[in-house]
Amino acid sequence: MAKPIKKEPVMSVKGMHDIMFDDVHYVERVMKEVRRVAEFYGFQPITTPHLEKTELFERPLGEESDVVEKQMYNLRTRGGDKLSLRPEGTASVMRAYFEHGMQSLPQPVKLVYGGSFFRHETPQQGRFREFRQVGVEIIGDDDAINDAISIRVLFSALQGLGLKDIVINVNSLGDRVCRPAFRKELLAYYKRHFNQLCKDCKQRFKDNPLRLLDCKEETCVALRKDAPQMMDHLCEVCKKHFSEVLEYLDEMGIPYFLDVHLVRGFDYYSKTVFEVFEIMSPPQVVEEGDEQGVKPEVATFTKIALGGGGRYDDLGELIGNRKIPAVGWALGVDRVAELMKKKSIKSRPETHPKLFLIQLGPAAKKKSLVLMEELRKIGVPIAHSLSKDSLRAQLNIVSKLEIPLAVILGQKEALDGTVGVRSMETGIQETLPMDKFIGTIKSRLKEFS
Repeated sequence: MAKPIKKEPVMSVKGMHDIMFDDVHYVERVMKEVRRVAEFYGFQPITTPHLEKTELFERPLGEESDVVEKQMYNLRTRGGDKLSLRPEGTASVMRAYFEHGMQSLPQPVKLVYGGSFFRHETPQQGRFREFRQVGVEIIGDDDAINDAISIRVLFSALQGLGLKDIVINVNSLGDRVCRPAFRKELLAYYKRHFNQLCKDCKQRFKDNPLRLLDCKEETCVALRKDAPQMMDHLCEVCKKHFSEVLEYLDEMGIPYFLDVHLVRGFDYYSKTVFEVFEIMSPPQVVEEGDEQGVKPEVATFTKIALGGGGRYDDLGELIGNRKIPAVGWALGVDRVAELMKKKSIKSRPETHPKLFLIQLGPAAKKKSLVLMEELRKIGVPIAHSLSKDSLRAQLNIVSKLEIPLAVILGQKEALDGTVGVRSMETGIQETLPMDKFIGTIKSRLKEFS
């Protein structure tokens, strides 16, 4: 008889991960808090499909971008359609804006979304191939107040999650009028230092030179220090827009730093761009000389990037053949949840049960189901082990869970319409009529709050 082939157990796909137990509550809390703050500011929820046509992302994100070139999950249907798992949310939301005729609604249209996104990149701490994001978009208005409102929602949501040391890095990328001159000067600078660029940046030099400013390689970081700054090339329109954004941030008391080398990874951004960080050590701020306009500040401190966004006034033309001003951001839910855990921030309001329901006998077990539902209705969390029949076994569980009160329902109590309440600390037990138990238990529980 042939020896059976031992099969390896099926494991999760690399870069995809299970979210379990309390981690689920962390993820849900981040999503809910962003939506709660956003809806206060007038944002409406939207959910878009996980699968989109590949062309939706190729041009808007930049065909030479790392996401399009290396990271998208692409597939072909039996009918030959090219589809992709969505790598980000903004393009999908803008597609929905046009597809559902939202341009006929009062402008701007303010939307909040969240869910899973997919990029085939190297998994690392806080970053997975399936990752969760939550974000907002304000579409249909170019006023700088919208940039400020989007940042306000982001900042307030993070504060609401218990993260206090938040700072926003901001910059302006200009627009089609003023960016070409900056791009030309940037190319000239890096051409003189081409041999010092890393392999990826040598490719970016040809395809997307602004991304040279975003490289994390040591040699490229050193070159960036003396690179041209977009701030020196802003036209009057972009300079006015950016100044207004900063004035609004100042008025709201939102801490920010000017990062003159900040760019975003996708081609569709223009004017305001920003990233949000949690500061892990006190910042050291140094002002760099600048005779005209706003003085850029360089902040050096340990920080964790949580999300970012900006204005994307040209994306509408790429998706709907119509220029539609818009601004928005996305927040990395997995990374924020992990940071909350490290800081010992609770994933949800305190729900540790103060009562354990002990039942003994068939009649008591049936009555227990009714009693548990009554406690649920008045918001009293309760633990139980209804499949156990032994008093000793149930008392052992109460002790291990460190629950202060045991509610005991036996055959006698079930027949008499009473319930026993035992203090696990003192061992003292009293008997209460069932009809009075529900009304008095909340006041008894205040002793343990």
